[in-house]
Amino acid sequence: MIITINGDRIEYTLEDENTAGDVIKSLTSWLEESGLILASLRLNGESVLMTDKEWRKRPVDDLASMDLEAIGVRESRIRQLETARDYFILLNNAVESQGSEALVELSEGYGDLLRILPNLLGEGQNPSIMTHLENTMETAGFPIREGKNVTDRELLSKESAKIAYILEGRRKETENPDAEAASAAEALSVLSEKLDDVAVHLQTGKDKQAMDTIIVLTEMLQRLMRALSWSEGAFDREELADDMTGILAELEEALKASDTVLIGDLLEYEIKPRLLELPGKLNFSGEAAS
Repeated sequence: MIITINGDRIEYTLEDENTAGDVIKSLTSWLEESGLILASLRLNGESVLMTDKEWRKRPVDDLASMDLEAIGVRESRIRQLETARDYFILLNNAVESQGSEALVELSEGYGDLLRILPNLLGEGQNPSIMTHLENTMETAGFPIREGKNVTDRELLSKESAKIAYILEGRRKETENPDAEAASAAEALSVLSEKLDDVAVHLQTGKDKQAMDTIIVLTEMLQRLMRALSWSEGAFDREELADDMTGILAELEEALKASDTVLIGDLLEYEIKPRLLELPGKLNFSGEAAS
């Protein structure tokens, strides 16, 4: 049997492998050690679905060739994000075009997508996007149950468009992490000028304005850290993350206690200086300034 990986033939000696599944299991382990993931597979020149279990049972004696496509973890994540984004774009289009048949087909794949979405969104311990998505989809009547119809097309259209937009943002963070990190760092630097007003807003009953600023601050910091996690720049991501996480934890406690004095001090003397330093630290390219 001839085995190729990304078009290059490899030397592989069968030992205890009896089926295609046995061979792929062995090769997958080897690829993972090299930081690669199996993306697609052809057996005897024919493509097979990775999720299909039947081909795994095929005896090795029946196989003349096995062609693997291997990609890096980052490229794999980009492809997954594109697939998820395109799903919600198709869902939005189906709703807008009144395509009932398309909605039924999309419903069938919704459960599988839902299982990988938390990882793709990377929300951490407080999955607000996923919680809102699941509740909204259920309210809109999606996925479609047998004998049922979508109950709120407008709601389904808005939610699918919003999730597609969010997933596209995650894709950009993964594909162009340095550019996205630089953009987030500069936006945070600009936002820092508004932090002095948060404590004043809280003291004068303008809670919504104060919380709006804090929400934007949190979202932008999350965007920055997600992008930096894919960057290869010469800076200490863990140190930066630990530093910001510690300060934000203090801010959260101050907010819970409604301690406006501490909130003001943390924002003005701890968080604001850090945000102002970010563009210089990253040098707008994901690399530490010299």
